[in-house]
Amino acid sequence: METKKRTVKKPLNWWKWLFIALVAILLGSGAYLGVKLTTPPPADTSSEQLIKRDPTFAINLKKSQVNAVISYYLNHYLKDSKIKYEFDLDDQAILKGKFKLLGYPVPFSIYFDPYVKENGDVQLKARRMAIGSLSVPIKTVMNYIGNSYKFPKWVVLDSKQKTILLKLNQFKMKNGMQIKATRIDLPNDKIDLNVYIPQFNE
Repeated sequence: METKKRTVKKPLNWWKWLFIALVAILLGSGAYLGVKLTTPPPADTSSEQLIKRDPTFAINLKKSQVNAVISYYLNHYLKDSKIKYEFDLDDQAILKGKFKLLGYPVPFSIYFDPYVKENGDVQLKARRMAIGSLSVPIKTVMNYIGNSYKFPKWVVLDSKQKTILLKLNQFKMKNGMQIKATRIDLPNDKIDLNVYIPQFNE
């Protein structure tokens, strides 16, 4: 009689499969991060809107006052957003936030010089970035920000030019009031704005 050969099952190598799963997760995270870092944010297609009437009055503010307004606005604007960020004024305008690198949050600070445009909008030009010991180009991080962060429609980020444009002409408060910048002098703590109260026919 022929003896039946018994097949012996090899024990499952859990370490092998855990290693494969770990590699897959790292590759997937790397691919996702690569897309976020290299894909440019969608271009702004909104038409130019300009406030063409005379200002109602002018106001002069300090950085601490503007920072309080910005903080209040962002707290409400980002209350339902998973990704939070901060923006405040010191000797430069500073955008603070985090981006994920292989699943870990990495804090960063981008420092901008503000420029008032002829139409009263404000352009922020990135000059340097603090991101710990990592060496990551500003354009790369701004690409990630543009694709991942929630910004108002009147804020336009251009990672190629390393700028953020604040289209104040398109910004309206709930009561209909609008503002334009006339001067931003951060070292001397002076921010001057023109304020426009809505007309009855608006």
